[in-house]
Amino acid sequence: MTTHKERVAFKLMAPDARQVFLVGSFNNWSLDADPMKQNRSGLWKKEKKLAPGTYEYKFIVDGVWLLDPECRETAPNAHGTANNVLAVKSGTTAAARRQAYLAKIKSKLDAWNKEIDRLEAKAEQAKDTSKAKYRKQIETLKSMRAEFEPKLEELRRSGGQAWEETKEGIENAWKALSKAIKSAASRFK
Repeated sequence: MTTHKERVAFKLMAPDARQVFLVGSFNNWSLDADPMKQNRSGLWKKEKKLAPGTYEYKFIVDGVWLLDPECRETAPNAHGTANNVLAVKSGTTAAARRQAYLAKIKSKLDAWNKEIDRLEAKAEQAKDTSKAKYRKQIETLKSMRAEFEPKLEELRRSGGQAWEETKEGIENAWKALSKAIKSAASRFK
């Protein structure tokens, strides 16, 4: 029987560091099993798949053992210092949050679809001089909506780090669509 594992992202801001390792009870405190990667802003990252449970960990930054400043829970260790404590819970909660988020976005999209339909009906009632301009705006809104829907489907299928990245793209696309619909609605008054 395979135990379900959760993706856990470890992060440490250390722009001047040359080398950072993640060490903990999940890798038998190996000093070099989990090197972290640095992005351009100096944030070091490492993603691990861990079974539900409680783990202790620290970072080694250029040979110096450091606590994770973002993790408030610690436990004393045998060396007279402390380790960070991480509780990994089953993905049921994360899955429920994802489902609730998807339902919220779907509901918003349904509302915007109705608004686009309402604006389209209003454009059809406009004078001939305005009708072409309104139709062009409606086509732009429909195009944006068409781009948004595959992103939502991609979000439905993704998980872990891909979920977070796709969600960020959805948020940006949502802001653009929302702004465009509000702008069009104000022009159609």
